[in-house]
Amino acid sequence: MPKNKCKTKHRKPFFIAKHNSILFAYKNHAYSIFKPQQKCFKNSVINTIISDYEIMLSHYSRVFVVRIDLHPKHYSADNQAIKRFLKQLTTTLTNQYKSKVIYHCAREQNTSDREHYHLALMLSAHKIKHSERLQSLIKAMWEKHSGGTVAKVDNPYCIVFRGNKASLKHAIYRSSYLAKEHTKELNGKAKGFISNKLQAAKTFDPTNDFMLVDPKITFAKKQHQQSFQAAQASKGSHCTKTHKSAKYSWFNIQSHALQLEECISSRTTSLNHLTKNHPRIYQYKETKNLLSG
Repeated sequence: MPKNKCKTKHRKPFFIAKHNSILFAYKNHAYSIFKPQQKCFKNSVINTIISDYEIMLSHYSRVFVVRIDLHPKHYSADNQAIKRFLKQLTTTLTNQYKSKVIYHCAREQNTSDREHYHLALMLSAHKIKHSERLQSLIKAMWEKHSGGTVAKVDNPYCIVFRGNKASLKHAIYRSSYLAKEHTKELNGKAKGFISNKLQAAKTFDPTNDFMLVDPKITFAKKQHQQSFQAAQASKGSHCTKTHKSAKYSWFNIQSHALQLEECISSRTTSLNHLTKNHPRIYQYKETKNLLSG
């Protein structure tokens, strides 16, 4: 092999399987959660995580979820420093995006001489649709606050929809990773899981779980999928690859062509002209001053 030739590592696409997941019951439904290879997970933390999804969805029909890892410059025996940062971050994001914010933060330490933090944030998806600028803001604030570094995770964000359990599947699974007990043994008296409190919307009914699973939405979505699949089969669709691994999303999604065709098929007005023309290319313009409104 030539010396200058580099090997390219291909990561396996993310998926939930029997070997890496177990079912967890919440109200009237079961959800796939992360299955630790060592030790177990805390039921109370899983309940808090799913409950917080429910609370955020009571405020917004679409919720944006993003993951990022924080590494401090120095070891801390307690959580006072991270709590101050999370409070400051919550205030900044609330003002920046005009959105309520819920955070989940897991403190872990394995072989390193310092702890690190897995952070998940929920905001209104009506206000934000991509994580790049948000992660840059978190990075700038963390470096200023702690002198530490951040590590971006693969497929860092997703959007979940009120009443749509399918959209919650991967989100809850990824968030449940923060509830595992392994790698939290060195935390001492410091709690391994930190989260903030947010009151549900006044219209929220805690006796049901319609924020997470709405039977009407589930039925309509299933019916629409079956109709679309039948239409694809009848016309012998040339799109053989229906799913691909999304670079920035938590999900394995349909190809853009199929997403567009499915969207068009659900409308009463004709939009077929959109598939015949060349798609427009939109460029994301990042604000220069990340800390300003």
